[in-house]
Amino acid sequence: MNRLTLLLLSIVLISCNNTEKKEQLPEKKEVVQPTIKSIEEVKSNIKRFNDFIPSDYELVISRNELNKVMSDFNKDGISDYAVLLASGKNDRDYANSKDVRLAIFEGQSDGSFILKSQTGNLTSAFLHVNPNRRIKVARANVISVKHESMRHDYELKIKYDKTYNDYMLIGSEYNNYGNAAKDGAGNISSNFIEGKRVSTIGKKKTTTLDKKLLPISAINDDNIYELIGG
Repeated sequence: MNRLTLLLLSIVLISCNNTEKKEQLPEKKEVVQPTIKSIEEVKSNIKRFNDFIPSDYELVISRNELNKVMSDFNKDGISDYAVLLASGKNDRDYANSKDVRLAIFEGQSDGSFILKSQTGNLTSAFLHVNPNRRIKVARANVISVKHESMRHDYELKIKYDKTYNDYMLIGSEYNNYGNAAKDGAGNISSNFIEGKRVSTIGKKKTTTLDKKLLPISAINDDNIYELIGG
């Protein structure tokens, strides 16, 4: 067998061997991104803001403004959103909503958002129409959620805590207007980081609180007033 024949045979064998190896490689599977269907689902790969809001929910509108605030809450260099959501449509009275809650979406490096944390249902806490914006960002990335009614108002102060890797209730303000004679009027200010609560309703007094911070997922209709001392 001459050299030319050997060379041709080698080329054929190498080609067959490479073809066999290619056929053994697994086929690349198409990745299907999940679609958000409810508040409980956690991932959205759509980059437009309104598109990562779960279906059947709308941003609460107060005084013609959407209740959404943006900041780098967890200090990872990427902007996040805190939003106040309600089931139903914006053209409906939110007093009829069966579900109102604060939700925090953390921005990701690929432009997507993850639903990191949310409160429980706060429907009854927000039954009254508030002419002012209910959610804002205070100093040091503290998320402030306010509620107003005829007899009282309160403010929840929420902040990301690196130790818990979650959003925690760090403080609250409760203002009671009392009756027509102002009986029972006063303020209750709670600092859950320091474990201290000061009340001016009736006789001024200071009480000690459990210093264990609660995640916002533990806040709901059933315990909101107990937590803030109202």
